[in-house]
Parts: sequence; C-alpha cells; structure tokens
Amino acid sequence: KKTKIIVKFKMAKFVSSSNMIERYVPGPSMERGHALNVYCHPKESKLIYGFGKFVIVRSLEDASDNFVYRGHKYAIGAAQFSPNGNWIASVDAGGFLRVWAWDNPEHTTKLEVQVMGAAILDLCWDFESKRICVVGDGKGIVAKCITWDTGNAVGEMVGHNKKVLSCAFRPSRPMRIVTGAEDFRIVFYKGPPFKMDHSCTDHKNYVNCVRYNPDGSMFASVGSDKKIILYDGVEGTMLRECKAKNALKHHQGSIYSVCWHPTGKEEQNILVTVSADKTVKSWNIDSGSLQTSFSLGTTVGDMLNCILWPSTMEAPITFSLDGRLHYLNSDLTSVTKVIQAPRAPISCMTVCANNTSAIIGCNDGTIFKLLAHGEFQKFSNAALNKEAQKPCHAGKITCLCAFGTDGVATAGFDDKLKFAHLETGAYANDGLKLDGQPVDLCSSSDHSRVYTATTKGIAIVSESSGIQKFVPVSYDPTAITISDSIGLIVGAKDGILRILDPDSLNEIRTLPPHRGEITVLVLSPDKSRLAVGDADRDIKIYDLPNLNILVQSTWRFHTSRVTALAWRPDSAFLASAASDENIFIWDVQNPSTPPIKFDFTHKDGVTALSFLDQDHLLSAGNDANVLKWKPFT
Repeated sequence: KKTKIIVKFKMAKFVSSSNMIERYVPGPSMERGHALNVYCHPKESKLIYGFGKFVIVRSLEDASDNFVYRGHKYAIGAAQFSPNGNWIASVDAGGFLRVWAWDNPEHTTKLEVQVMGAAILDLCWDFESKRICVVGDGKGIVAKCITWDTGNAVGEMVGHNKKVLSCAFRPSRPMRIVTGAEDFRIVFYKGPPFKMDHSCTDHKNYVNCVRYNPDGSMFASVGSDKKIILYDGVEGTMLRECKAKNALKHHQGSIYSVCWHPTGKEEQNILVTVSADKTVKSWNIDSGSLQTSFSLGTTVGDMLNCILWPSTMEAPITFSLDGRLHYLNSDLTSVTKVIQAPRAPISCMTVCANNTSAIIGCNDGTIFKLLAHGEFQKFSNAALNKEAQKPCHAGKITCLCAFGTDGVATAGFDDKLKFAHLETGAYANDGLKLDGQPVDLCSSSDHSRVYTATTKGIAIVSESSGIQKFVPVSYDPTAITISDSIGLIVGAKDGILRILDPDSLNEIRTLPPHRGEITVLVLSPDKSRLAVGDADRDIKIYDLPNLNILVQSTWRFHTSRVTALAWRPDSAFLASAASDENIFIWDVQNPSTPPIKFDFTHKDGVTALSFLDQDHLLSAGNDANVLKWKPFT
C-alpha cells in the first residue's frame, strides 16, 4: 500500500539564500478612486496581491511567513491562486500574463504571454483551473479568455467600449463569465467558447466589482453609482437591488468591492460591501435589506477599496486607502485587528539605541518600527491632533538617527527635522524648519544635540531649544557623522572629507578627495575606524584619530555606487550595499579575504543596512522589503 506524503513548506523558505531568515513585506499598491483586487488561497490562510512589479504572498496568521515573486517587468494589476492551489496567475501593466507554480519551490513559469497591448487590471480562473479570463485597458481588446497552459483564446469576448475593471467566472457548470466596466455595463458571456450573450445597463456609473457566490446561483455587482445589484448566475437576469430602507443608511460614496460568505450555505449566504464612505455593510440577499453597518473612520485614509472573505476565517478582511489591513469580527460590527506595512520604497533605516529593533523611513514620508514576526508599527501624528494615518513628513524621508535611549530624529523632503518617541511612535511637535533640504543626520555621543547636513549648510539642533547654530557652506554636503576624537566629519559631492569643530562648525582639516561623490559615512562602534563609501564604488577605511587609510581600492567589488554601510557591533566586520542589489560583508582585520556575498537581495537596489546584533543584519531597498540575515553561519 502506497502512502501519500504531503510536505508543507513555510513560505519564507522559498528563498535563494539560506542566510536570509526573515522578511518584512510591503502592503498592496493602491490608488484613490479605484478598487483594489486582492485574493486569497482557496484552502489556506494566505493572501496574494501586487506591490509595484512584485507579487506578494503572505500568511494572514503570521506576517513573517511570506514570499515575493519578482518575475514581472511592469506594475502588477492582479494575481490569483488557481482553485486547486497549485498555480498562480499574475498580470501586469504591460499586458502580460504569467502562470507560475506555487507548489514547486523553484516557482517555475508555465506560461508567459502578452494578452493585451495595455494594462491588465483583473483576472479570474475557472473552477477547473484550466482557463483564465483577463480584463483591462486593451486598446481594442479589453476582455479575453485563454487556456492556462498554451495561451490560446477560448472564444471572442466583445461588448465593452471602455476599460474593464472586474471579471468573475461562474464556479460550476454551465460555465459563465461576467465583466464590469467603465462604460457602466455588465456583459454576460456563455461558453466555452465564450461569446457575448447580453449586456446589462442597470448601473449609471463605473461598475467597480463583480463577484459570483460560492454555488454560482447568482452574482453581485457594485459601482460608483452606489448601487448593489444581484443577478441570476446562469442566465444573467437581474433579480433585485440591495437598498437600505433609510437612504441615509445606504452607502454615501462609490462602492468599490463586494464579497460573499465563502461556505455558500443558505443560512450564511450574506453579501458584504465596502465603500469610499468608509463603511462596511452586510446585506440580506433574499430581501435586499441592510443587516449591519459600521464605519472605520472619517478621514480620506479610511476609504475602503477592497473586501474579501478567506475560506479559513469566520469574518472578512478589508483594505483601507492608507494601506491598513483590517480584520473584522464575526458580527461584522467592529475591527479586531489592524495590520500596517510600508507602501513605498524604503529610503533609510536606523537601529534603536538598545539594538532591539529598527526604524525605517519611506519615499512617501511614512516611518515604521519593525516588530516581531514580520509586522510593523507605524509612526503617527496623532499626538498633534492631526490625522493619525497621515505621513509623518510631507515627502521622502531622507535620513534617520537614534536619539537618546527612547527617541529617534527624522528628516525629509519637507525640510523639517522632527523628534519622535520610540515606543509609541508619536511626535512631540510639528518639527523644526531647516534651511535647505536635509541629506543626513547624526547624534552627539551624549545625545544632547543632533547635527544635520542640508543642501545649504550644517546645523546643530537640540530637541528642547531648537536650532542652535547654522553655518552655510560653499560645497554640497552628502553625508555626516561625528567622532569624539577628531570632531564632525562631513562628506560632499566633490569627494572631499572635511573635519569641522563640533561647537563652532569651523573647518579644521580636509582630506585628499575620493574619485567620486561621498555617499555614506559610518563610524565604527568602538570609535577607532571610519568607513567611507563613494559613487566610484570604492570603500575606504580610516584609522582614528590619525586618519590614516587602512583600506583603499581593495573593496571595489560593487558595480555601482555604494549606498549603505554598517558595522557589526564588535567592529570586526563591515557590511556594504549598492544599487547593484548586492551585499558584501568584509573582514576588517583581513582586508584581502574574499567577502561574504549575497546577490539579488533587493530588486532595483539596496538603500539601507543595519546590524541588529553580532549575528543579525537588516537590509532594506527600493522593493520596500526588509530582509533579516544571519550571515555568519
């Protein structure tokens, strides 16, 4: 008798390097005024969505259990598991469809085909996992059904004259496909081969989402006209419209998404909708009446773009415009849990003073603290009586530094320097306006003040008394750090290191120029060495306080400008990263020793590095991922 052996892989194991032990993934990309297409695994508690050019798969129970697929060249429109759970189909803004294996650790590609000449916005599998329907802005072809393995067309899908936003396959025979578009129409197709049967014009604005119920007996459509309409699943005829008896209790904004209870049992066959009015509402499908309703907030960031009901959960989950993932309770009257994550490339990172966690800054002005198990804590402006979910800075975060034992200083493209509390993630005030755009920060050893390099000069800032001194300079500062033995060290675009007096900011000394622009300065934890990275790919090590060069032109392994450096706490090793997506770890005592190398770490380049402790290194990049490495194994 043969025994079937089933091996379950934790998603984080699907990586190319065994040294990468944990990954923090971003939330989905979304846009105001548009629905978000997010889907779940048919049998397991996993979520799949697109962020930029990447497909993200993450567990709904453990955020550290995740996977990132990097096979697309264009922004992801949608991704979905096949009903059997073995394959994933993903589509992008270039009109390409890729079908790739989920149950294979190598995630081999089964099919790659350009289905349309423009962006594909949504897709769906048939219940047999043999056919895929894709819809979008095809400049002529806006809907198409193909076979999953060859890409051959299965019929001719016409009927829309504008961008198609959503599609759904009937989950049983006879097969049907329904699509909703910006031409205010729902088109009903019969097949295979699929041909247009009829169109419905019951909506008076964009049809944002269409979804079949689990047994295929009916489907629902929602739109920007605030209508919720139920149709017969086999013939596509209108059954009824869901409305609240009191018009004021109906949705007051565009309805972006709808979902059904996953079991399909008659007593649980309810419909749930979310809207730009920030509310979640459930409906009785027999009478079309409102059952429950509650609001998630009052700000723009609370607008709800997507709702889905995983088969492994007792209640649905929903995404708000600011990227928060809300877990609802079984009564659909409140939120039980909120998950937050970055939604923009990570520009900088610093380790907290106690070395227990790290803070990251993003290109959209948001700041997060890394928590356990792949989760994030978002810094907020709530203490300033502002919208809690608004970005901390009105622009890209350019630099961060730990300040004291429980604080962090942040600066961004809004030309402001702010101080936040580490544990709560809250800001004490609205920040200090700087003269020029900040490029780097460093804190004095006694944490009494912060030194800031801007595009116009150098500033000394105190949390209590504000800007104490500002000195304009004729060069362009790019990096800054401070040493108790020699003073303030400033790197510039001209490749020259300048030593300044930490009190008067007068120039004391200059060093021979590097071949390229100074990009990063990092002082070793034992204060005995200075590491300098430049745009010419070189990494130099200086002895302190004599400023003798210990390493020069030896560590030129990167193929593009050095973007980040980080010392191990014992000052014995230095990690470096660049736009070439590689990370090297160098033995400072033996400079000629070949470095430890991790390649293809972050798509589009690594932007930040930090050692958490002797054994663990954090890296962040333009892919908005944070990776935790154990390099010395």
